Amino acid sequence: MKMAGVLSQGICFPLFILPKDKEYELEEDVTNIIGITKYEPNEDNKEPVDKMPKKYQHPIFQFLFKFSIFRKLLLPKKQFKGFPEFISKTDETRIQNMPFILNNKDIKFVIREKIDGQSGTFFLKKTKGKWFWQKDNYDFGVCSRNLRLWNEDNSSYWTVAKKYNIESILEKLIGENDFVAIQGECIAPNVQGNKYKIKEPDLYVFNLIFPYGKIPCTTGEKILKDYNLKWCPLIVKDFTLPDSVNELLNFSNSKSALHNVLREGIVLRNYDKNISFKVVSPDFLIKFDE
Repeated sequence: MKMAGVLSQGICFPLFILPKDKEYELEEDVTNIIGITKYEPNEDNKEPVDKMPKKYQHPIFQFLFKFSIFRKLLLPKKQFKGFPEFISKTDETRIQNMPFILNNKDIKFVIREKIDGQSGTFFLKKTKGKWFWQKDNYDFGVCSRNLRLWNEDNSSYWTVAKKYNIESILEKLIGENDFVAIQGECIAPNVQGNKYKIKEPDLYVFNLIFPYGKIPCTTGEKILKDYNLKWCPLIVKDFTLPDSVNELLNFSNSKSALHNVLREGIVLRNYDKNISFKVVSPDFLIKFDE
């Protein structure tokens, strides 16, 4: 965001705002201690996220359904939970919150483009038959960033799920595993101002997940290419971290591989160490006033 015409991604506070009844370590997380709440625009309200009964379509109910206690009280039993517990939500930490990672010069990172859309999760979970003679079944789910979308609708999530027949893809991939999931960025003509000038919803994958963890993106890209699914564009394969956050921020400023527009930023990952973080482009933030 911009404040008084200057790009701002944070604010500094004096140490005296911290409670004085304890000692603090350098780089200690004090988020909960001082009551900071992370704010993000509600991505789930940008498109219809579910076909609720008419009596629940009022904005008040849509707000209440973000809390599990109200979903449990008001929704059918299968719709209690907003997001599957066995999969992590898509949320990368910004480099500004972990500058200490730059000291790890011996760790190589893969860099992919961060696409400005809506994060979607598509999963297939094996459900055991109640009795030994009953066959296993499969539960296919489509999720926005925070909610499972139980009913098919015209959202970008369900549109790309049907466009690429993702349920069938997951059935081929699951094998003997309890579940398999694909996470990616959904873009559409009515999402984020259609910066990429597309004519229909599309999907760019950034995670292929099994119970034992995330598949490295280069391997995942090869696997999903056979099913015509695209991965977020590769920028650098073996990247050594620079000495400063500013160097990374400057590196993030460039054109998107999808269209002649500024890219939102970059995501860096090392799968062996299970380390990942994002770098949002300052030029992108200034141009689109985000």
